[in-house]
Amino acid sequence: MLDQIPDTIKNDEKNLYIKWKDGKECAYELLMLRKYCPCAECRGGHDANSVRTTDDITEIAVADTKKIGRYALSIVWSDQHEHGIYTFEDLRTACESGKPYGE
Repeated sequence: MLDQIPDTIKNDEKNLYIKWKDGKECAYELLMLRKYCPCAECRGGHDANSVRTTDDITEIAVADTKKIGRYALSIVWSDQHEHGIYTFEDLRTACESGKPYGE
């Protein structure tokens, strides 16, 4: 279970970095995290035929990050969006797969 608990979370202008309690280090491209925000608004709703509303975003920065308990991360973006809840499980799975978040 330690592999799904972050030890440190930081970012620069391009990436979010998580060092997990088991020592694994992962980097996530900020633009991909924003484009694949998991909230219903960004996904275009709950319908199976929904169209993502974030395709036109070309630049983004992190304004703030907040841990939500022991299970997720909330990111406040430079476009003031803050509704996405990025679970630690999904973030770790993306890192382990070697694919960008959301793919």
